[in-house]
Amino acid sequence: MIAGPHPRDVVRRYAQLTGRAPLPPRWALGYHQSRWSYYPEARVRRLADTFRQEQVPADTLWLDIDYQDEFKPFTWSAERFPDPAKLVADLREQGFRTVVILDPHPTKEPGYRIFDEGVAGDHFVKNPDGTLFEGPVWPINAPNKPGNSVFPDFTRPATRDWWGRQHRVFTDVGIAGIWNDMNEPAVWVPPANTMPDDVRFDHEGQPTNHAEVHNLYGMQMTRSTFEGLTALKPNERPFVLTRATFAGGQRYAWVWTGDNRAEWASLQQSIPMLLNFGLSGFPFIGADVGGFSGYPSGELFTRWLQAALFSPFYRGHTEQATPDQEPWSFGQPWTRINKGTIELRYRLLPTLYTAVEEASRTGLPVMRPLVLEYPDDPQTHGRGDQFLVGTDLLVAPVLVEAATSRDVYFPKGEWIDFHTGARVEGGKTHKVDAPVERLPVFVRAGSMVAMQPVVQHTGEMAAQPIVFRAFPDSQGRATGVLYDDDGESMAYRDGAFLRQRATLRTSRGTACVALETVEGRAEASPRERRFEGPDGAPLPAC
Repeated sequence: MIAGPHPRDVVRRYAQLTGRAPLPPRWALGYHQSRWSYYPEARVRRLADTFRQEQVPADTLWLDIDYQDEFKPFTWSAERFPDPAKLVADLREQGFRTVVILDPHPTKEPGYRIFDEGVAGDHFVKNPDGTLFEGPVWPINAPNKPGNSVFPDFTRPATRDWWGRQHRVFTDVGIAGIWNDMNEPAVWVPPANTMPDDVRFDHEGQPTNHAEVHNLYGMQMTRSTFEGLTALKPNERPFVLTRATFAGGQRYAWVWTGDNRAEWASLQQSIPMLLNFGLSGFPFIGADVGGFSGYPSGELFTRWLQAALFSPFYRGHTEQATPDQEPWSFGQPWTRINKGTIELRYRLLPTLYTAVEEASRTGLPVMRPLVLEYPDDPQTHGRGDQFLVGTDLLVAPVLVEAATSRDVYFPKGEWIDFHTGARVEGGKTHKVDAPVERLPVFVRAGSMVAMQPVVQHTGEMAAQPIVFRAFPDSQGRATGVLYDDDGESMAYRDGAFLRQRATLRTSRGTACVALETVEGRAEASPRERRFEGPDGAPLPAC
């Protein structure tokens, strides 16, 4: 029992108990584009070129299972991707990172290195009689049908270490992150579609069966992946995404909500799902924009892209048989609106990165249900269709088809429309305009929001100023905090970061902004600082 007294205390203490999520690389907060699957290499290159030609910001392109040879882990299809290192390097020149999927089902195939090494090292789970457990997963569907799969025992330290070292296949060619899927574990054996309960595991030297291990398997796979990437690239922050995890899994991987559907109901469901993840110790989360299964209308994709704007993981993804589902795939006016939405994400990255750093340090989520900050207000209880970002931004996405307005509950205090500057009294529900090109966002009066000019990818941020936009309260006061570092390395652990507080001061009708260093070193964040009012007009430094 964690007694609080405040809900924030409960979340903090639970994170202290189960572990805090490590600070991610800044590029992970950019827009990601994926599908099952982008191939061959020429299609991936066209995708990258189109993002840059259309000037739609994006940071990461994802490769699903079809990049592999016969769906075998740690392989590349020589036909589809003849020179992975050159492709990845060329994409990096354009400002893209590359993430690949990796599932826990090596093919049972003598001569396949992973299988041979796994047998020699006793790394695969077994049946009660001591034989290798095997079952059908993706390799059974490969063109040459190599057969069943075997499964690493990630509850065994030596196996985690062995599997982690295999990621050199990817890090040597420049792959930036790993996507662990099918790790519930999924095995296509009805009715449970997982391993039988009696399959045997090492379980950290205390042998047991799958009935006990099942809920831990996905987390232990991500542990192996995370620790492997850390060992191979010790000065780079790892990025791992997982479909399955357990309490404490936030130490190793981000999580997404799995195979959702291109339906308004699925969009509506995604908000409380993500908020509950945050309350459960997982601050770095997201849902597939547009829905994985099926095909969204232009309106649904656009509204979903808006609703996901402040989720840490921001990825468009779709299934195999669907038409293209990129931000420009639905024609006008959707292309223009979607571009503007993603641009807003990039303009607000300094604020989002500050919230992400706070989450890694305290365990408090980026996306917060209203009740987390306002537990004494019964009107905040159970609201799953709007949320806070940190303490100062209130987001109310449109989740209903054809709606151009919606009711929004504003907690106590005064709130300011981010887009128009209109002031709204708190403690009440107001109907707000929500035209299709706009996500309703409101700022708590008395706050400052850190922003930047639009960039095409996070690699361009270092050359851009950080702009503090003030949203003053009725007394003309406002304050805000910024965290910044190099966005990639582990140097922040040695103090190579900067935390600053900006304060708007108003005296005799004249306003200026004072900037003070709270913690860290100035050289860790050399970007120019600028200040402006809610209408974008410049403000002087004090």
